[in-house]
Amino acid sequence: MKKQFTGSLVATAALLAIAGIAQAAPAELNIYGASAQYDYWNAQAQNYALNNLGCATATAPVNNNKKHGFVSAKNCTSTLVPVNPTSGQRDLDIRYSGIASAEGPLSVNKKAPLDPALATGCNIANGERLMFASTTTLVCKQVHIGTSDVAGESLVQSSSGEKFGPMGGGPFSVSLTGVETTGLTPANTVVVPFGFFVNSNVKAQTCTAGLIGNYCTTNTECNTAPAATDGVCGAASTITNISREEATLIFSGYVPDWSDLGAYFTAQPAVACLRHAGSGTHSAFDLTVMNSGWGANIVAEEVPGQIWFNQGSSDMMKCINGASTAIPNGSLAGTIGYADADQAIGLANVSQNVKQLKYNGFYPTRTSIRNGLYDFYTNAWLYTNPLNTGSAVLPVAYNVNALAANLVEFAQDPANVPSSKVNYWAAVGEMKYNRAADNGYPGFTGASIPMLP
Repeated sequence: MKKQFTGSLVATAALLAIAGIAQAAPAELNIYGASAQYDYWNAQAQNYALNNLGCATATAPVNNNKKHGFVSAKNCTSTLVPVNPTSGQRDLDIRYSGIASAEGPLSVNKKAPLDPALATGCNIANGERLMFASTTTLVCKQVHIGTSDVAGESLVQSSSGEKFGPMGGGPFSVSLTGVETTGLTPANTVVVPFGFFVNSNVKAQTCTAGLIGNYCTTNTECNTAPAATDGVCGAASTITNISREEATLIFSGYVPDWSDLGAYFTAQPAVACLRHAGSGTHSAFDLTVMNSGWGANIVAEEVPGQIWFNQGSSDMMKCINGASTAIPNGSLAGTIGYADADQAIGLANVSQNVKQLKYNGFYPTRTSIRNGLYDFYTNAWLYTNPLNTGSAVLPVAYNVNALAANLVEFAQDPANVPSSKVNYWAAVGEMKYNRAADNGYPGFTGASIPMLP
């Protein structure tokens, strides 16, 4: 009897120790999906914890290769963060991962990912994905907010090729007819601007006097009527603009060489870098630029040396940056691609081979998208699952969706766009012109929270 009683005490002590560990764990808010929104939450998570949840401290973001991030907040005053029974504080871990838009609604809807490697060892039926533990270690975590740059139903594209484009990674194919969002709670928060990026070796001659900026091969092509003297056709330099027509021709696979767009371009292979299907950036490009067949359909099959597909936005930038023909270590120098516009931040520190382009004469800035000058953008989606009403890490259940709703409200306010993104991202409330659907043309809506200019 004594031995049995002693054993029970040992078992009870072990259980209490485990419970103590569980009670010491902070609450969690795990955000997963769109790679474009990774950059946003990497800049926003610390602001949100400090300014909206009243946390005493919030660590600087820990991130790795623009895939996963983590912020730890301590002693928050907001009652949306539950009290830790052990410490008596309201502590919160915020995680965010940027893979592809399709993975956001798939995760919160507790469906399998497009790439099985994203949930290796995880309980998919519980909506788990591999995310940061706190540093660079990946562990299985339940996703609370699924992010997508387009509505799940807009993810209807297909792609087939290497996972990481010219960097290799093995065969990867995706064919989508939409991602189911029935039963999820949707919200629009910010407006995601996208833009074009080009390798600096893509060059053309332009007028430096007269019709400044126009393409040319001779001085007379730069004349301004009725001027009696010629303008000046300058030496070839990196291009600064791409038109919708040029984009649809290149990304439909009809332009094998840049000089096919005009003799003013330096002759070299035109290499298109695209995102794999399942990417909200790719869907936005298809629906707002290609417009589901404007000019031609978007390509869906890899053509080595001409067409590359890339899983993430960071992979896309590597594809554009490639300056060699060695495969899988580089890509041809005549590369062009598209990505979330704020990839331009710090671009000079990352690569001198990648330059941001204007699209139809304008850069993808916050003022351009809200004032009707630039239409390559989408309204970001955040999805939550009403059934996710508790936490596996705290013995006291709390409504994580109430915290998610608070985060949505915070992100919808233009005043809360993080300082590092103010030249690119806009809040939905400040848009004077917007589209009602991902494939719709922008119309006047009137800003509910007007901003100047």
